[in-house]
Order: sequence, then structure tokens, then C-alpha cells
Amino acid sequence: MGYGFSIEEETQGVIEDIISLCSFEHLKNLDVNKNGLWSNCVESKVFFRKGEVGDWKNYLTPLMVERLDRLMDEKLLGSGLVFQ
Repeated sequence: MGYGFSIEEETQGVIEDIISLCSFEHLKNLDVNKNGLWSNCVESKVFFRKGEVGDWKNYLTPLMVERLDRLMDEKLLGSGLVFQ
């Protein structure tokens, strides 16, 4: 976020701790993500599948992919972010 880590933080393993806490495996296994509800109607666990690259192909139809691509293009227009 524009601020580097101090030598002390690097030495103490703060970077590795952050990476571990933000990992797919860690987030997937949090109790709130396994048993909680999103908006009081959808189980949180539906947002976590295998965490494997390309697994979306097992869940999304070509029409869904096309619609998602259009939506992303629309929402990111002018942001400078580009996905290929």
C-alpha cells in the first residue's frame, strides 16, 4: 500500500505471516467461511472451491464466461487494469 517493511519486520517473518494468512488454504478453512452465511441466505462455503487455476471451467458455461468478460470490461473501463 505504498509502504515497505522495516528490516525488523522482514527479519521477524512478518511478510511470510501475511502471505500465509492471506493464502487460499487459510481463508478457506476459517470457520466463518466454512459455516457462516452471506446476507443471511447463502452459505459462505459456496465461494470456495478447489482454488485451482482453470477450475472455473467446471462451473461456468461459455455463455456465463462471455457475460462475465463483458461485465469486467465494463466495470474496469478507464481504470488502466486489463485482464487477458
